[in-house]
Amino acid sequence: MDKDAPILNALVVEIGRMIAGDRKVAAQPWDKYALVAWYGEGVSTLNGFRYVGDEPGQPATPEAFELEDRIDELRAATRVEDKDPWRACVVKLDKASGKASVIFVYEDADSWRVTPQTAAEVAQRARP
Repeated sequence: MDKDAPILNALVVEIGRMIAGDRKVAAQPWDKYALVAWYGEGVSTLNGFRYVGDEPGQPATPEAFELEDRIDELRAATRVEDKDPWRACVVKLDKASGKASVIFVYEDADSWRVTPQTAAEVAQRARP
């Protein structure tokens, strides 16, 4: 995957910029941010959480429809031959440092599915 690293890095940077520049995300203050992408059978979801200091994560899902396309591109670009693609990923942003990181989840991806019952727990685990 080394030859693909510049492409992947550029894609992660673009995703980070799309999140940080999103009107809905920017409407509230945040120090750190996490976007959880989850893929199930024929369905995918994006859920964002903003963090201020030590406060619990608050829902702040971006409005940008193109963001879903970029996450789909990231999923395709990180696909390993003869293996299923990841079913969840967490994009973490740190506003102060400007850094972004991504965690790909292959096993137990359903633990990252955000529902009204799981939102607070997922937000806590996703915290950058």
